[in-house]
Amino acid sequence: MIFQAHKGVSCEAPENTLSAIDLAIRQGYGTVELDVGVTADSRFVLLHDATINRTARLKGGEELDDKIYIKDITYEEALKYDFGIFFSKKYEGEKIPTLSDALKLAKKGGVRVKVDNKYQRFEPAQRLALFKLLAEYPDTAALTCNSVEAIKEALEYLPNARYHYDGEVNEQVLAELKDLFTKDKLTVWLPHENPSTTWVKVPFATPKLARAIKEHFTLGLWILSRGEHLKSAMALGADVIETNGQLKPRMNYGLIADMHTHSENSHDSVCKISDMRDAQAAHGTSIFAVTDHFDTYSHDSYDIFTPIKRAADEAVRLNAEGGDMPTVLRGIEISESFWFPDVYAKARGLAEFDVIIGSVHCVRYELNARAYSLIDFSKLSDVEIAEFLDAYFDDVKELISFCDFDILAHLTCPLRYIVGKYGREVRLEEYAEKIEDILKTIIRRGIALEVNTSTYDMLGEWMPPVWVLEKYHEMGGHLITLGSDAHTPERASAHFKKAINGLSKIGFSDIYYYKERKGYQIAIK
Repeated sequence: MIFQAHKGVSCEAPENTLSAIDLAIRQGYGTVELDVGVTADSRFVLLHDATINRTARLKGGEELDDKIYIKDITYEEALKYDFGIFFSKKYEGEKIPTLSDALKLAKKGGVRVKVDNKYQRFEPAQRLALFKLLAEYPDTAALTCNSVEAIKEALEYLPNARYHYDGEVNEQVLAELKDLFTKDKLTVWLPHENPSTTWVKVPFATPKLARAIKEHFTLGLWILSRGEHLKSAMALGADVIETNGQLKPRMNYGLIADMHTHSENSHDSVCKISDMRDAQAAHGTSIFAVTDHFDTYSHDSYDIFTPIKRAADEAVRLNAEGGDMPTVLRGIEISESFWFPDVYAKARGLAEFDVIIGSVHCVRYELNARAYSLIDFSKLSDVEIAEFLDAYFDDVKELISFCDFDILAHLTCPLRYIVGKYGREVRLEEYAEKIEDILKTIIRRGIALEVNTSTYDMLGEWMPPVWVLEKYHEMGGHLITLGSDAHTPERASAHFKKAINGLSKIGFSDIYYYKERKGYQIAIK
């Protein structure tokens, strides 16, 4: 089965951008579906809507006041807008790409581009210009049409291209298509009935329709997002499935990646990175990230910049040694990044990081505006603890809403101290609404959720606990990383096998690691 990325990997990167295409290449997709618009000066650009308003922002992230149609502005004018920050701060500065740029990237990466049928709305001269461009990429470009008439027009200029049909399917249409194509030249698409396709007007896939298509053509199903959808697609005999990126090609099965560790370059560890590497190797870990603490609130107390740079340089040195040892990724754990934006921005530029972790260690709570690891929670009343946790989850929400990072670390970390150290009772379910809001936001912004295993011995559960992970999965979340939060070699990849088994039982099929700040899936099923 071929996996096709809808608008690129649009659940992890801004849709119809080079970043979304790049992710599709890295994650093993066979095809990328893209939408094409035309500017006032006849440049083909990637854009789903007639207007740029939904995905374009002014510098700084402000939304546009007036409707701006892509047909009314030139390409140079379109380049003034930011097409990444609407998705997340991580992609701030992403520009609208040309179709030509997309085709070049896809050709280099070895994936096929499927142009959506919206091109049929173009003027005749514009359609002809599009056909001429696609003809330059015979092994990369494919065209989607929703009518036989549109296919016939395109065939005059692209007789050898690969085609896709996504209009209404019936006996007459299939008969007409059989006169035009051999099986290897046409994919016929049916919508898969699920919550993502409630709006469609053509008939949903049925076993009868699927059999009729597969007798003569390749069968495609769109848009799928969950494991049960994939099982249904397999039962229908799909050759290609389209997904926004929540379903992945199987890759890297059996790898273990620890995306959260600390070294002597953190204020609370004396572990050498080389010793951590040896310990990870002994546990069978393939990849681990050194993510030393960068607590922004400490920037005026001591030098928090030099240790991070030193750790990144050491990771490069250790990888250069080669041999059969785990890959050491350059990382950083930035806490309270929204407190001091300038310090946070400087930290991100200290190295070419593979991964940036975001966390909250210090809460803006009126009675205890300091690191919660230093708070004696035995002296706080139940009301004060409740107020503190409310403030903590509010700070996490601000962190994920405005900051640039890849992984949200240890979502329920204060419980390590409130419950684990001081034995106070907390009903985490009382904060379910705030937690669900956080989960919804990280899903929308393509931020991974860490399963931090450091509290398993203390609390008998992960951070966050199983019920939060179940809710995340139920909401459509799929980006999961594992972090031991090890500050000593002995804690490297601790309890990972239990965590992987637990994630599999919940329904997750992949965990992730980050390299060059791009997510790579590790199949666990």
